[in-house]
Amino acid sequence: MDSSESGLILIVDDNRTNLKLLFGFLKESGYKILVAINGKNALEKLQYINPDLILLDIRMPDMDGFEVCRYLKANPGTKEIPVIFLTALSDVKDKVEGLNLGAVDYITKPLQKDELLSRIRLHLRLRSLTRNLQEKNELLTQEIANRKAIEDELQQLNQELEHRIAKRTEELSLTLHNLRLREQQLAYEAYHDLLTGLYNRSWLMNRLSEILKIKSSQNVKKYSVLFLDIDRFKNINDSFGHLVGDEFIKNVSIRIKICVGSKGEIARLGGDEFLIILTEAEDLQTVEATAADLLEELQRPFLLGNYQVIISASIGIVFSILDYHSSTAILRDADIAMYQAKQSGKGCYTVLTPQMQSQALERIELETDIRQAIEQEQFCLYYQPIFSIQDKKVVGFEALSRWLHPQHGFISPTKFITIAEEIGLIQILDTWALQSACQQLKIWQEQFNVALTVNVNFSATELQQPGVVEKIIQICGQSGLSLSSVKLEITESGFLQTASAGTNVLKQIRSQGIKLCIDDFGTGYSSLSRLHIFPIDTLKIDRSFISGLGSSSDTTAIVQTIISLAHNLDMDVVAEGIETNEQLEKLKDLGCEFGQGFFFSKPLSSQQVTQLLSNYLSLSTLKI
Repeated sequence: MDSSESGLILIVDDNRTNLKLLFGFLKESGYKILVAINGKNALEKLQYINPDLILLDIRMPDMDGFEVCRYLKANPGTKEIPVIFLTALSDVKDKVEGLNLGAVDYITKPLQKDELLSRIRLHLRLRSLTRNLQEKNELLTQEIANRKAIEDELQQLNQELEHRIAKRTEELSLTLHNLRLREQQLAYEAYHDLLTGLYNRSWLMNRLSEILKIKSSQNVKKYSVLFLDIDRFKNINDSFGHLVGDEFIKNVSIRIKICVGSKGEIARLGGDEFLIILTEAEDLQTVEATAADLLEELQRPFLLGNYQVIISASIGIVFSILDYHSSTAILRDADIAMYQAKQSGKGCYTVLTPQMQSQALERIELETDIRQAIEQEQFCLYYQPIFSIQDKKVVGFEALSRWLHPQHGFISPTKFITIAEEIGLIQILDTWALQSACQQLKIWQEQFNVALTVNVNFSATELQQPGVVEKIIQICGQSGLSLSSVKLEITESGFLQTASAGTNVLKQIRSQGIKLCIDDFGTGYSSLSRLHIFPIDTLKIDRSFISGLGSSSDTTAIVQTIISLAHNLDMDVVAEGIETNEQLEKLKDLGCEFGQGFFFSKPLSSQQVTQLLSNYLSLSTLKI
């Protein structure tokens, strides 16, 4: 039983019924309990005891809970004891006052046993962890002092050794001396990085191969590898020049060497990439601690000229490399883990998992498959109906790209769209989708004589390409479709990525009659302040807000605000992800014009849409 289940708890409450109830709850859960019937009684007892947690009632005669807490937090002997207020008060100001005084939590009466015990366990655990951390910090301080003493002693020994070597060197002949210097220099350059003095890639690959050769022997150490990459190093080179960048890399290497010390071997792979082989780490916890130390050390400011620069690094960890068969595979997996750390937000470390390996291989396969899929026309469009919320009539469709993989079946757009953007194929997909959607809508309009529209998703990256306006107009024009029947959907984050030049492109597109939609509204940042700048016709509310309609008053208020904002800016509104009649009726009450979602229809193939339209004689009866 740990401290979160057996700690000493002081209950302060003038109500004996509450005391009895609390005493029963805590005694049953195995806690040690002391009680005080008022604030003064509690302070008297705290002169002799040091409980792990205090449950403190607010409303008490003579000295209320706030005054008791104020005294506790002002007293060095009691200020670290966590205090949880117990009260029937629900006023926010009372809660804020209690928390400002230093309380860790607030539990409202009548007390719920499970909630009470859960919060007590949480705060006892937090206090236990805090104490452990303080003890470890004290040990670390002592360790640092010991290490400093060792470093001083090593420095003295080095000086003595240098003196002895210098004396012996003077005894050698000049010819032999020059020959050895040359041989040493050649050997050094073969296995060292000339900028930093660290080992280089050649040495690293040889060293990893040597380690793998000895894995069959007994009592082999659990060698681990850390792949370290400086985040946004290119910004330093671009801002200060390559000479300053080189000096910066030297300073980085010095800090890494100091931090790693005798625990491992360091190589510079090139650029801003370093690899550390830990030889003295027998468990993952030690490896992670070293990685954390490296990150902390590198986050201290660097002085570049007259500027202080703060950087971060990302580290990928491969723990216990002895299961590998090649040094190349080790380096590959360490690189995979490092890039996972970058994707997790940079400035952190990531330990390689089998899932990362499989995901990396899957991504490589997907990149290849995407290129083949474009050539082999494996992509197709599905169409999700967009309907009028007031009368449930279909007014148009959103064209959605789908990939029918010959082996894996349908692959989610969330997988292949991002990859297509990163490898530069999104322009091809966007062009194909716009062309196919326009051609299909023209066929439906002529076949059924209905004034439908089609929404096509468009990448913000594509909007920044030269000649994009002419390209869009040409594609729509070639289909014979009226430009007013086409709506381009761009995500909210995509709109925010576009600078003033991108906004001008959007205005040119809109001036030709093509409508513009902002997709997934509410998922981006800082968009409200810039919303009026963009030439937008339609605002599509993200499904994450629609799912909360009817169950969350806050969500309903947000949706109402978005709809009002859009209407004030002369935009119509489409609600995405409608799944229930309750959501539909709520949107109708809020004045939302259009919607789409599984409540009405999932995305349909072109054949299914044709069948749908065939079932109705005119748009006036076209309902789902």
